[in-house]
Amino acid sequence: MKNIKIGVISFEHMHAVSYTKALLALPGVELLGIADEDEFRGTKMAYEFNTKYFKDYHDLLNEAVDGVIICTNNKMHCQVSVDAARKGKHILVEKPFALTAAEAKQMVKAADEAGVRIMNAFPMRFNPNITAAREIVERGEIGDILSITGINHGKIPSGWFLNKELSGGGGVMDHTVHLADLIRWFTNSEYRSVYCESGNLIHNRQIDDCGIVMAEMESGAFVTIDCSWAHHKNYPIWPQVDMEIIGTKGVLEVKAFGQVNHIVDEAGDIIEDVIWNEGGDEGLIREFVEVLRTGKEPLASGKDGARALEVAVAAYQSTDSHITTRVEHIEFDR
Repeated sequence: MKNIKIGVISFEHMHAVSYTKALLALPGVELLGIADEDEFRGTKMAYEFNTKYFKDYHDLLNEAVDGVIICTNNKMHCQVSVDAARKGKHILVEKPFALTAAEAKQMVKAADEAGVRIMNAFPMRFNPNITAAREIVERGEIGDILSITGINHGKIPSGWFLNKELSGGGGVMDHTVHLADLIRWFTNSEYRSVYCESGNLIHNRQIDDCGIVMAEMESGAFVTIDCSWAHHKNYPIWPQVDMEIIGTKGVLEVKAFGQVNHIVDEAGDIIEDVIWNEGGDEGLIREFVEVLRTGKEPLASGKDGARALEVAVAAYQSTDSHITTRVEHIEFDR
């Protein structure tokens, strides 16, 4: 079995830690290095994961890595992905895929021209509860999908997430894309139109922390996505991805993070839910390694990431205009 060499570019995004842990749990995989412009953070992570540190990600790209995992701030996704593609490296980039349709098209084009694969980090496609639900839908057990109500709640993040120039937006940008992708995956349909209301309603951090996205699919299904940073600081679990799927033959309720142990530690002032099933990061990383080994088309491709981004972009346009917005689909070169 070929030994796969992977680098991680930036630990700005907290998911870099879980992705790297999942990476090191796989046989035949070597973490060749970590690049991070923040020298303190980068050297700390390189020490913890027993690998080399690179201050400049270009130096890591010059190494013999087969692929890179990009966990920079959102603004850097495009530039780093294009640079990686031009160096012939396969790419797994954190969500959202990009900040604009133009960037998303540029990223996919660069990967295609270089003959490398580009994935978007949609771990929910690999969450066991989500995949089991999709199998039920694919078998036709609930009939044709009429509507989906989706919730992706979480606690408000910090740092660059609250800087619109670096993040592209708040809760709508951060949390819409996961469910936008799942809904598209479950319905096998593209988005037709979006209506969204969002705003800074809870945390007073001058960025949208609440949003409700309502959309119509080309299949005729109507869907909603509650993408708010609504969990208070003592909420027992960080992620919440739930769906109620109504079909012509039945209703399916899905909780991606329903398998948890509830822990209350009064002495330690801890109340939390600890997931005991796989959350999805593990499967995402397994898929990326398999893509590197075989060159196959990834389950969560860059084009999938771009389609989910279209929904977030349309949601912000609708928020600004307070009218339903038609989803503009990116036209890829091939």
